Amino acid sequence: MILVVDDDSGIVSLLTRALSQHGYRVESASDGAEAYGHLRSPDCKCILLDINMPRINGVELLMLMQAEGIHIPTIVMAGFSDYDETEMKQFENVAALIQKPFDLDVILKAIKTHARPSGSD
Repeated sequence: MILVVDDDSGIVSLLTRALSQHGYRVESASDGAEAYGHLRSPDCKCILLDINMPRINGVELLMLMQAEGIHIPTIVMAGFSDYDETEMKQFENVAALIQKPFDLDVILKAIKTHARPSGSD
């Protein structure tokens, strides 16, 4: 399962549709608080994470994951000014940084490269 975390319903819809067409099962969350409930699922193979969101933002979610030892490859999707690349590299879960607006092929390639294989925890 790929977890898409973004407060923009248009992006969530686009990614859900595209990933489903490529055979991925997709769950979504509109912020980090909602996403937190999915993090312990052994089915979660990769997270597509926005940074600027209400309640718990992307950086706060990454901090929670790191503090709790949750190791899920995370692809950060954000506008150029939304993150500091050096800051993102401090989080062991961050597998890739993709700037919005993004190309779907770049997202798909990043998932294929970084998602945990089935059967891993």
